[in-house]
Amino acid sequence: MKKGLLAGLLMTILLPVKAQKAIIEESVTDIVCDGPTHAIVHYKEVTTIPNEQGASKVSFACTCSKKDRLTSFKGVVTDANGRVIRKMKESELQKTELSPYFAIDDYTMYLDYTPPVYPVTVSYEWTIDSRDNLIAFPRFCPQTDYDVSVKKASYSLKAPKSMTILHAEQNIANEVSIDKSSKFTQLITLEVNDLPVLEKEPYSRPLREKMPMAQFAPADFTYYGTRGSQRSWKDFGLWHYNLMQGLDILPKDVCLQLHQLTDTMKTDREKVEALYQRLGETTRYVAILLGIGGLQPASATNVCKSGYGDCKGLTNYMRAMLKEVGIASNYTVISTTNHRFMKDYTCFGQMDHVILQVPLANDTLWLECTNPQLPLGYVHEDIAGHDAIEISEQGGRLIHLPVYADSTNLMLSTVSVNLSQNGAADLKVTQETFNRQYENRIALAKMNEKERQKILPRIVFAPLTEIKNIDFSENGARITMDTEIKSQKYATQTGQRLFVPICPLHHGYNAPNNVAERQEDIWLEMGYLDEDDITLTIPEGYTIEARPKDVSIEQPFASFSFTLQRDDNTIHIKNRLLMKSGTFDKSLFPQLTEFLGIIDNIYNQKIVLKKAQL
Repeated sequence: MKKGLLAGLLMTILLPVKAQKAIIEESVTDIVCDGPTHAIVHYKEVTTIPNEQGASKVSFACTCSKKDRLTSFKGVVTDANGRVIRKMKESELQKTELSPYFAIDDYTMYLDYTPPVYPVTVSYEWTIDSRDNLIAFPRFCPQTDYDVSVKKASYSLKAPKSMTILHAEQNIANEVSIDKSSKFTQLITLEVNDLPVLEKEPYSRPLREKMPMAQFAPADFTYYGTRGSQRSWKDFGLWHYNLMQGLDILPKDVCLQLHQLTDTMKTDREKVEALYQRLGETTRYVAILLGIGGLQPASATNVCKSGYGDCKGLTNYMRAMLKEVGIASNYTVISTTNHRFMKDYTCFGQMDHVILQVPLANDTLWLECTNPQLPLGYVHEDIAGHDAIEISEQGGRLIHLPVYADSTNLMLSTVSVNLSQNGAADLKVTQETFNRQYENRIALAKMNEKERQKILPRIVFAPLTEIKNIDFSENGARITMDTEIKSQKYATQTGQRLFVPICPLHHGYNAPNNVAERQEDIWLEMGYLDEDDITLTIPEGYTIEARPKDVSIEQPFASFSFTLQRDDNTIHIKNRLLMKSGTFDKSLFPQLTEFLGIIDNIYNQKIVLKKAQL
C-alpha cells in the first residue's frame, strides 16, 4: 500500500483493524424486461481493493451463452488519488469455454488484471441481452465473500404489468418496492446500504446461508420455446415432467435383457438392486449442459447406446429401466448446497442436481445414479436432509430427504498394542466405519497399496512405523480396515520408565480460539460417534506409576467418556465420543472450545509405566 498518498492514508484509517478484501462502493443491477422472452440487464460494479488480499476482486468475468449475449463492456482502474491507471475495452476481453462439463452451452468472457499499486478502485460496466430463457432473472447478491463490505447496492426490474413477478429475500431487512403507477409497466426495486463485512467464525453455517440475497422470477415463463408456470411446486413439476415425455423409451433388445435379468426375482428391491448394478457396470458420469438450458435429460436410448450421461440422463435412464420391469419411480430435483429452499419461492434456480426416488412397499429408496458404486439407497452427505422436488405426472411436490442419526455415523476401533521394554510395539487395528464416516473412507478404500501406505500414518499415530499390511473390505455403507503395524518407538523410554500413549487414534482435536463477542450460533453440520476399545499389553515387571483419571462429560452438543482398567499385564482403555449435529446457542461457544481442548488433551495423554526393582 502506498501510504504516502493522502487518500490511501485516509482509507487505511477508516478501515477496521481486521483487513478487508474489498469495499464495494456501488453495485447496480438494472433490468428492463419487455416481455416473457426478452430482457436487457445492465450491471455496474465499483470496488475498492485495499491490498493484495483482495487481488482476486480486480479481474472481470461474466457467463454468457447463445441466449445471453454480452453487448457492451467498459472498465477503468484508478489509484487512491483518483488518477486513471488503466482503461479496459470490450476488445480486450477473452473468451473461454473451459469448464468441468463435457458439453455446455455457456462460455465465459473475462479479463485478468494485476494492478501495479494498492489501493485501487475498479469500475466495470457491462450489458447482457437475454432472449428466450427468462425462467429466472439475475439474483441480487452484492456480498459474495467474507471480509467484503458494501456501501451501496441497488436492484431494479422494469417489466410489463401483465407479468407476475415472484420474489424472495434472505438476510435482507429492506423490503422489495413495487411501483405500478405507470400505465403499462411495473418497477420493482431493492436497495441496501452500509453492509458490514461478513466475518468467518469457526463452527458456523456456510457462507451461502449468510449472504444477503434476493431472487426474482416470472410466475409464468417461456423458456427455450417451452411454456410453464412456477406459481407453485406443483406447476413447476408439471412443466418439468412434460420435458421428459417420450425420453424413457428403451431399445427392444435392451428391454428383453432387463426382463431376463429380473423376471425370476421375487422382490422389487432385488430388481432395483440388479438394475442399479447394471447402471454402474454399463454407464459412466459425464456432465452435459446442452439443450433447454441444460434442464432436459438425454433420452434413455441415447444414454444406453453411448454409455454415459449426466445426473439428468443417468437418472432418466434408470427410471426407464425400472418402468420396463414394472417399478414406478420419481425423477427428483435437489440442491447439493442448499439445505432448504427459500420460503414461498417455488422457482427454478435453487436446485443443481437430480436423483431418483423409488417408493417401494416398505421403504423408499434414494438412488444416486451419478455414482452407482454407492450402496443401494445410501443418502450421501451432499443430499442428506435437503429439500427436494419430486417430479411426477401430478406435478411437483416438496419433500425432505432423510438424515442418518448421529449415532449411526459410527467409527468402531479395536486396537491391540503389544509393548516391548524398549518402547517398540506391535499394533493391530480393526476399524469399522458406517454412513457418513464410511464416506470419509471411500477414497482410501479405492487407493492402491502404495497410496494407502502414505495415508495410514494420518489415521494411526505411531512413530517410526513399518506397515506390515492393510486390508479393506466394503459391505453396504460400511468399510472395514484391518492393519498391522510395527512401531520402533511407540512409547518413550526414560531410565526405568515408559511413557505410553493411551490412544494412537483421533489426534487433531485442536480447539479454536475463544471469541469474546461471537456473532453467530454454533452450527455442527455432522454428528458422529467414535468408540474405541484398546488393549495394551505391557512388558513383564512393569507397574503403572501414573495414569489419566477416568472422565465422563455431558454437554448439550456432545458427550465423552474415558475409562482405564488393569488386569494383570493388560490395560483396557475405552473411549466414547458422541458429537451431536444441530444448531446451538452462541453462548455455548466457550464450553465447546473447552470441551474440544479436553478431548484433545485426553487423546494425547500417556500412561507412565515403571519397571519394578529386583
